[in-house]
Amino acid sequence: MVINKSILFVFLIVLFSHPLGMSALIVDGKPMIELPAPNAFPIPDEIVDQTQEKLEHALKRYRFNGTALVAVKGKVIFEEASGYANLRTKTPLHIESSFQLASASKPFTALSIMLLKERNLLNYDDTVSMYLADFPYPEITIRHLLNHTSGLQNYMYLVDHFWKNDSTISNQKMLDLIIAHDLPLNNRPGRRFEYSNTGYAVLALVVEKITNQYFGDFLQKEIFDKLGMTNSFVYDRNKIEQDTNQVLGYASQSRRARQYFHDANNEILGDKSIYSSVNDIYKFTKALNNYELVDKETLDEAFTKAILKNKHSINYGFGWRFKEVDDREYIFHNGAWHGFTSTITLDPQEDITLILLNNTNASIATIKNDLLHILDSQFEPYVN
Repeated sequence: MVINKSILFVFLIVLFSHPLGMSALIVDGKPMIELPAPNAFPIPDEIVDQTQEKLEHALKRYRFNGTALVAVKGKVIFEEASGYANLRTKTPLHIESSFQLASASKPFTALSIMLLKERNLLNYDDTVSMYLADFPYPEITIRHLLNHTSGLQNYMYLVDHFWKNDSTISNQKMLDLIIAHDLPLNNRPGRRFEYSNTGYAVLALVVEKITNQYFGDFLQKEIFDKLGMTNSFVYDRNKIEQDTNQVLGYASQSRRARQYFHDANNEILGDKSIYSSVNDIYKFTKALNNYELVDKETLDEAFTKAILKNKHSINYGFGWRFKEVDDREYIFHNGAWHGFTSTITLDPQEDITLILLNNTNASIATIKNDLLHILDSQFEPYVN
């Protein structure tokens, strides 16, 4: 076929002006040049199908009782709900089922502090006593709490031994217990990383004092409602005990699994006790990565390893941990509490999200690493 100058001129105009969504330019009914579709999903359908089969097989091998979600490049490629919310009644799990996130609640607490920082209502290096007048540790800062470098002892020992299990407790009453028992610090603030549920419970109390509202209400208004997280809420004893479809936590995966019942520690927020579904959590992670909740500078700091006074870095930022698996850097948080185990794991560079929620005390870290190996081996040629 001979193309004269007029046709070539038209071709060049179309080439540089036509939206890239067109797969080819047509002249005389024949494609002249192939153009890539914008944001085309990079993984072939057959590879996605193979990956789904491998992920499903792995979860069955672990006798996984819970929900799972995997997303790649903004596309959910795998969703699974397997097993029971209530092992006695055989109430089935659904993909919308809400699980106690345990310590995977901490990213939400950290985000709450980040929101207040962006509104100029606090600074990370402010002392906690600026906001909690009765806080008995004058050296501890907001940053220490976020990074788990405060040296605070675990409040749960006090609740277990000095609080009546059937009476309602709050974050302020938890702090009152710490003050009454004059707990010393395990180390000077900023000197050492020591994972601290107490620190994140205190952060929730800081949010309450600054905003003059219950922490659960703050989460509902500022995060859950804004993102359409309709299956997310904080621990409410009456709601959970009266909802026959509510997911319950069990001590093991055996047939004689023991159910966990009410524990006063459940009522302390910040370190745990957010309930959510895999789809809701995915909305949350997408909103973070799209800077819908906080700006890039703020999120970058949250995703940066903290530095101790001795200049050594630790594998923790603001509510997120860091780990390398198969030469990939992951940002994540796991959780384990009263039979519930969970993980929110992100590969921001390749936009991969893995969310697992379980209620039978499964070894979530082991399962997660196995699934990450599958994802890496399947997708390595397509996402690098």
